[in-house]
Amino acid sequence: MAWTNTRATYNTWQTPGKMVAATMKVGADTDGAMYAPDAARKYAATTTLKTPVDYSKVTVLQYEVRPSSGWTCGGAYLKFYNETGEDEDFDASAVDNNTPYSVMFGPDKCGTTNKVHLIFRRKSLIDGSIEEKHLKDAPLVPSDSNTHVYTAVIDPVKNHVKVLVDGEEKASGSIFEAFDPPFNPPKEIDDPEDKKPEDWIDDDKMDDPDATKPDDWDEDAPMEIEDEKAEKPEGWLDDEPEQIPDPEAEQPEDWDEEEDGEWEAPMIKNPACDDVGCGEWEAPMKPNPDYKGKWYPPRIPNPAYKGPWAPRKIPNPAYFEDDAPLKSVGKIAAVGAEIWTMDGGLYFDNLLITDDEAIAEELRLLGFEPKQVAQKAEADAETDKKKPDAVPFLVGHLYELLENPALEQVKPHLKPVVDFFMEFPAALYILIVALPLLILSCVYTVFCMPSSSSSDEEEEEEVPAAQAKKEDATGKDDAAEEEEEAEEKEAEEKKSTRRRTRRA
Repeated sequence: MAWTNTRATYNTWQTPGKMVAATMKVGADTDGAMYAPDAARKYAATTTLKTPVDYSKVTVLQYEVRPSSGWTCGGAYLKFYNETGEDEDFDASAVDNNTPYSVMFGPDKCGTTNKVHLIFRRKSLIDGSIEEKHLKDAPLVPSDSNTHVYTAVIDPVKNHVKVLVDGEEKASGSIFEAFDPPFNPPKEIDDPEDKKPEDWIDDDKMDDPDATKPDDWDEDAPMEIEDEKAEKPEGWLDDEPEQIPDPEAEQPEDWDEEEDGEWEAPMIKNPACDDVGCGEWEAPMKPNPDYKGKWYPPRIPNPAYKGPWAPRKIPNPAYFEDDAPLKSVGKIAAVGAEIWTMDGGLYFDNLLITDDEAIAEELRLLGFEPKQVAQKAEADAETDKKKPDAVPFLVGHLYELLENPALEQVKPHLKPVVDFFMEFPAALYILIVALPLLILSCVYTVFCMPSSSSSDEEEEEEVPAAQAKKEDATGKDDAAEEEEEAEEKEAEEKKSTRRRTRRA
C-alpha cells in the first residue's frame, strides 16, 4: 500500500514532518510499519483505496498504533476520506486539514483530551450542510508505550456501532442514541424569537420587606481585635533587628566596586531572635465577639414566583427522520494519518478495512498478539533490570499491582513511587512498620490511656481522708508539703552545726 506525504498545516508555526517506512522490533523479529519519527511535527500521509467503500453492509475499520516514546500530547487517529466524485480519482497529493472525511477514528491524548475518537461527518437531507457526530462515551487511550489495536465496527443494518481496544469492547450503542449531536435532528427546538417577559419572576425567594436591622447590629465592627490580655514575652528584644548581614559572608574575589558598586553582605535571620523574638512587639489578634458582618434581611417565599422560564417550543425547520443515516455519510475513497503530535516515534501498522469481523479478529491474533506478548516480555525484563539482586517480595509485587486494569489511569502517577521503593526497599519497610505503630499509638491514647481526672477520683475513693497516709490525700497541696520538708531539713542542719561546735 503506497502512502503519499503532504504538507498539511493548521497554523504557520507548525513544522511539517514526513512519515517514513520503518521496521519495528518485535522480540527477536521485526515488522514493517509507517513511522512518524520526530516530535512537535504536523504529519499528513495518505493512501487511496482501489475501490471506494460504502456502508451498505458491516464495515470494520482496524489498525495498530505504537507510541514508542509514550503519550505526552498528540493524536494517532486516522481519517477515512470521502470519495471526490463518480468520475474523479482521489488526489492524495492534495490532502490537507480541510479535506472532507467520512469517518475519523483513533486515539487522541493531550491535556484534558483522552479518548478514542469515532466521528462521522453527516450531510443534512434538508439543506445539505455537514455536521460532525461524536461518539459520546468514547473509550480512554491506553497510557503505556506498547502497541495497541483499535477496531470500529459499523453496522448500517442494525444502526449500531462498537469500539474495541485490543479486541475488547470498550464502547457501543445505537447510531441514534450514542452520538452528539444526534444523527436525526430533534422534532422541536426553542423558539429563538421568544423572550422572557420583563415581569417574569423566577426567584422563589425574596427579601422580607418588613424586616429591619437590629439597633445593636454594628456592621463596622472588625472581624478581629487585639488581644488586650496578651503581654509581651519576657526577654523580648525590642532594639534587635529581625535580619542582620551574614557575618560569615565574604566579598567575592572578582567583585569590582567601580562596576558592581559597594559590596554588601547578604542578609540572614538574626539568631538573637530565635529564643523569644525581636523588633517592635505587637499584640496578637483574636476573634471579635461583637463582630456580625453586614446585615441582610431574611429570605421569605416570593408570592410572585412563577417558576423557571423556558422559551416555547416550535417545529424544527431542519428536522428530518432518516432510518438509514449512514448512507448520508459518504463513501471512503482514501485513508490518511493527518495529525499534530508532540511525541515522536509513532508506528502505524496493519490497517484493515473489511466487511467481516472474523477477518479483523484473525488479523489481531496473527499481527497484534505476538507484539503484545513480546513487548510485555521486554517491559518485564526492563523492570527486572531496575530491581536489586534480592528484591523483597513485597516491593516486587508492587509492579504486578500496577498491571491491574483498574489502575490504568493513575499508573503514570503511581509508577514513579513504585520505582522509588524499588530503588530504596527499606523505605517501604519503614512505612509498613511505622504506619501501624502510629495508628495503634493514636488508638491507645484515645481509648486506653486513663485521664488525670479519673485517676484522681479513683485514688480518692481508695484512700479516704480519715485513713490517708499521704498528705495529698488529706487535701494539703504540694506547696505545703515542700514547706514542711524545708523546715525539717533546716532543723537537721542546725543540729549538725551544734554537734560540730561541741566537738571543736
